[in-house]
Amino acid sequence: MFKRKVFFPVAVIIPIMGWYILFIFYPVIYALYTSFFLWIPENPAVSPFVGLKNYVELFTIDPRFKIALINTIVYVSLKTIIVVPVGLILALLLDKTPIGRRFYIFCIFLPALCSATAIGILFTYLYQPRFGFFNHMLTKISLPSQGFLSSSKQALYCVLATDIWQFLGFSTLIFYIGLINVPRTFTEAALIDGAGKFRIFWSVTVPLLGHTLLFISIYTMINAFQVFDFIFVMTSTGGGTGGSAGGPGYSSYILALLVYNEGMLRLRIGKATAVATILFIIVMVLTLLQFKVLKPKWEY
Repeated sequence: MFKRKVFFPVAVIIPIMGWYILFIFYPVIYALYTSFFLWIPENPAVSPFVGLKNYVELFTIDPRFKIALINTIVYVSLKTIIVVPVGLILALLLDKTPIGRRFYIFCIFLPALCSATAIGILFTYLYQPRFGFFNHMLTKISLPSQGFLSSSKQALYCVLATDIWQFLGFSTLIFYIGLINVPRTFTEAALIDGAGKFRIFWSVTVPLLGHTLLFISIYTMINAFQVFDFIFVMTSTGGGTGGSAGGPGYSSYILALLVYNEGMLRLRIGKATAVATILFIIVMVLTLLQFKVLKPKWEY
């Protein structure tokens, strides 16, 4: 009987651990190892060891890394700051909507079911400066036309707005599920004690949504750091200037795109893995920091 009790969990855990070791731990460790070499894809065995040279070059020589780092931080910060509170507000509105709730949930969540590539192509046409829908509507209300993706000052934020539009349905749905699972006894007790709506929301609802808030914050941040498809699809012609993805110029250049360009196009594997390692460290540190700051203080 004891052997059976031990055998089952071991039989379940071993395949899972094997999958993690093969597809997560090993690639991460191998990428870190590769970043210390001037990697030669044709013959990795003769790749010379260069130590921290790839990292030093990123911070001192390559101007694209600094631009990509700043753009990535701006992108991640804005997406997290916008998606989390707006998703919570939409979830609260859904929770208070007595009629047509399922239809509204479907409408809000529908973009999250669509391919990022398809949405990126659609919004590229909507943002088109000459015949795009957005500029057409601006001229209808007597406002000046905008460059959107062809503007170095607007391109990154246009992509960000598209990403938020698609991702918002997911955060709203998760928040809504969290709200309907909060026991009504807590809010009813606060009402009996004379608390107002805002006081109930801030002192009762938000603390009880601690785990949901933590999950959405971390997931949104990690998802924003990993963005590549929207940037690549929507800026693949340099924002309409004929350049490479990340344009115009380097105005929408991000770390994930730098990894792709260095690793897949230029075959500078050592440098690409160095960028990926730095990105991994940043994500890990910020995730641990969010766990520390947003750790729920209430349980029910």
